[in-house]
Amino acid sequence: MALLLEGTKERALELLRLKPFTAKELAEALGISRVAVQKHLQDLEARGLVLSELRKCRGRGRPYRVYRARDEATPYVALCADMLSGLERILGAEGAAEFLKGRYLEDLKALGLEGLPLKEKLERLAEFLRARGYEAEVEERDGVLYLCQRRCPRLALSQAHGTLCQGELLAYQEVLALPLVREERIAEGGACCRYRVEY
Repeated sequence: MALLLEGTKERALELLRLKPFTAKELAEALGISRVAVQKHLQDLEARGLVLSELRKCRGRGRPYRVYRARDEATPYVALCADMLSGLERILGAEGAAEFLKGRYLEDLKALGLEGLPLKEKLERLAEFLRARGYEAEVEERDGVLYLCQRRCPRLALSQAHGTLCQGELLAYQEVLALPLVREERIAEGGACCRYRVEY
């Protein structure tokens, strides 16, 4: 149950990074009760990951509270952002993406995808990513295969540092031994990170 709650908090943060929400709006977006959202928001606010402010209603009506993410200001995320900026400054965007590709491959190569049919490779990769919070799945449309990631556990960093996403793309291509085309990115406002397999 604790993992589910953490997952809900992470999804709430992802939405709050994109724009401010009221508790009611966030509950509707997450598909959970307003009471449950209030508990998550209280916990996130206590951890310093969310800020809230009281706003006046236009015309008559009671003031209402709006929430927004501030996790980009946490020490850990700030440290990661500083390190990424340093990598990009020293190695350039292309070099930083290659460095990050190597880091991703350390984990991905353990999947042992060599010799497997393509769809099975993709399913194993999606399963690996789901275990790390990406809500990944494989889709097939008109004979074309796609890897879709419906969540980004590091969205705030990815929005500021496209090299994270580029390193990921390069690593996926290497581990699948096929070119991929990224058609959509959550960090650019897309509904998911969608990779089309070129084969």
